[in-house]
Formats: sequence, structure tokens, C-alpha cells
Amino acid sequence: MPSNITSSLETINELSRLILSQLNIRIEDTEHESSQHPLQELAPETADNDQYSDEQLAKLVTKRHTLIDLLLKTFTQKQLSIALPQINEMVSLNDQLTSSSQRSKLALAEQVIKLKKSKKVTRLYQKY
Repeated sequence: MPSNITSSLETINELSRLILSQLNIRIEDTEHESSQHPLQELAPETADNDQYSDEQLAKLVTKRHTLIDLLLKTFTQKQLSIALPQINEMVSLNDQLTSSSQRSKLALAEQVIKLKKSKKVTRLYQKY
């Protein structure tokens, strides 16, 4: 049974790392786009082919959530205490995911604000 817990936690932690890397790629892309001049295009070499689509990322998050839910419903606290280092890693990864999600949200909010300002400036120039 402990191997079941261990394999479940390894799967959850691997999914967490994958989601975290995808969020970091998105944050870097968003920050890179917002630092570029509006007329510059993204160079082909900066486009990352390993980036998941929104749907793929949502599926990963759902799968991770389901696995965590199943793990906590299936095993008792005593059984889970055997794999405490992996649980601590899962908690740490969860904290990183929360922090990364917040950074992503802020980066996107900044990008939306810049876009709105850009549209306002465009409208002002069109008046003249």
C-alpha cells in the first residue's frame, strides 16, 4: 500500500512541476510581450514549441486536482504520514503554483491596462 501512496504522490508532484513550468513559460511570454514595442513582432526563435494550450493546461490542473482529492479520500492520515517528505514536496509545489498563478494574473492585468491605454491613444490620434 505505501508504494501506492508513493506512486500517487510522485504523479501529483510531477504534474505540479509540469503545470508550474507551463505557468512560468506563460509569465515569461507575457512579460516579454509587454516589454516589446507594440509594432515589434515576436521573433520566431522566442516562440516556445513546448507551450501547452489553455485546454491542455486546464486538463492537467483538473487531473492534478482529481488525484489529490482521490489520494486524500483513499488513505488515512496515518497511511499518508509514511510518505511525509513527498507530501511536503506536494505542499511546497502547491505554494509555488499559487505564487506563480498570482504573478501570471498580475502580468496579464498589466498587459490589459497597457492595451487599454494604447487604444485610448489611438482614438485620440484619430480625432485629429
